[in-house]
Amino acid sequence: MFNTSKKNSGKMNKKAILYTRVSTDEQAIKGYSLNDQHEKLKAYCAINNIDVAGHFQDNYSAKSFERPAFRKLIEFLKQNKRSVDLLLFIKWDRFSRNAGESYEMLKALKAFDVEAQATEQPLDLSIPESKLMLALYLASPEVENDRRSLNVSAGMRRAIKDGRWVVKAPKGYENRRDENNKPIIVPGKDAKYIKDAFEMIATGEYSQDKVRKKLNKDGFKCSKNNFSVMLRNPVYIGKIRLRATKDEGELLVKGIHEPMVDIETFSSVQDILDGRRVKNNLAKIHKSKPELPLRGFLVCPQCGKTLTGSASKGHGGLYHYYHCVKGCKERHRATLVNEKFLRMLEDIKPNENAIELYDAVLKDILSENENGRKESAGAIETEISKIKERISSLQDKLADNQIGISDYSSAKQRYDAQLRELQQKLGNMVQLNKNIYNQLTSSFSFLKDLPSRFRDAGLEAQQRIIGSIFPGKLFFSENKVRTSKVNEVVTLFASIGAPFGRNKKGRFCLKTETSFEVTPPGFKPGTF
Repeated sequence: MFNTSKKNSGKMNKKAILYTRVSTDEQAIKGYSLNDQHEKLKAYCAINNIDVAGHFQDNYSAKSFERPAFRKLIEFLKQNKRSVDLLLFIKWDRFSRNAGESYEMLKALKAFDVEAQATEQPLDLSIPESKLMLALYLASPEVENDRRSLNVSAGMRRAIKDGRWVVKAPKGYENRRDENNKPIIVPGKDAKYIKDAFEMIATGEYSQDKVRKKLNKDGFKCSKNNFSVMLRNPVYIGKIRLRATKDEGELLVKGIHEPMVDIETFSSVQDILDGRRVKNNLAKIHKSKPELPLRGFLVCPQCGKTLTGSASKGHGGLYHYYHCVKGCKERHRATLVNEKFLRMLEDIKPNENAIELYDAVLKDILSENENGRKESAGAIETEISKIKERISSLQDKLADNQIGISDYSSAKQRYDAQLRELQQKLGNMVQLNKNIYNQLTSSFSFLKDLPSRFRDAGLEAQQRIIGSIFPGKLFFSENKVRTSKVNEVVTLFASIGAPFGRNKKGRFCLKTETSFEVTPPGFKPGTF
């Protein structure tokens, strides 16, 4: 109960509000107790003939006055003006650990005609010199907080450099302790969803939001923003990002935890998110029906809507049809359309001579580029050597006290960034020609056997082939499968007459620009 009788000028006892506070850390480390504080304050009031008007206690940090009980205390003073003389607490660090806010609150209490006082650190603030002691009492807890914060931050950075994740585990991981009782993260129950998310997006077939919603239905709860952050987090490839400070640049540290995603998949996802890789123009994936590989790719020529597919029973069997979702009369036997589509693939399949010619052209171009590549690589290696020499010189200057740690860190960070960029360029350059040739020769082989490769593939692979080769939609008319657009590379290979020849110096060169389009009469792109 609170005693709210008004103050008067007689010999009435002073009235006080008692305030006790302790945070969980303080109770564990320093042994503070709310009950102990309360008993000491009541004893102080009894000895000094002070009536207790009320008691408020907090279990919150004193970094600010945004504490539940303290807010109620201020509200009490507003509603019971001039009914309280004192606000008592045992020490000034129970009042606040922020000197600036403490002075503001003391002014606010003074407006209520209330004097704040620490029973174990009493001050007569009518004496000017007491203000020096007040400043010391108020500043000391803040200094202690700041020092503790710096020590905690330094300890966390050391732990991160050792490869340890020191805060709440990211999605898919759980916090654990190793045999030395040190923090470590291990894959948790959501790990499978994380792997699925990266693998699905890396294919380029699914948007980020579609993957999130699908996994959400499967039981993986994650907001849109958190999902985007998750896809950027290198923790899933076994790395931990250590943020930059004024003395040290940002680092990517190898973690001791188990990675969930391989680097290649993670890099593919980053390329897609950054727009460096275009998503495949694949149709929406439907329930698996191998009899309907073109479902979702075919368009109704009457209304422009996508054709779906279904099966009908008749004549003792099951027959599949492609038909319009809006109910147009567009309806075709699936076996017929599928057969015509295979003939279309035969039409765009490059012949053996074209493949041999393109292979010769590719080798010629890559051979010519090799000299330029070696020259560029040599220039990069020279730059790398120069930067390493600068870093070595920088270290010598630091050792000889010719520069300070701040200047050293700033310059070292700049040189390290330049060095990483050059080393990455050099590494990419070494593998570039080899990777290009291997990838393109593999593509040549695939295109040469395109119809049979498609026929032998499973439904998912068939749909991936369709989406890769035909960026535009397909439709069936005049007993043929037609399209508005074919992949430009495939168009080039399927062109009539090889567009390459030799120039006067005997080198291969592009003779003419050719275009391969399968566009039916009367086709209007705008209707799709």
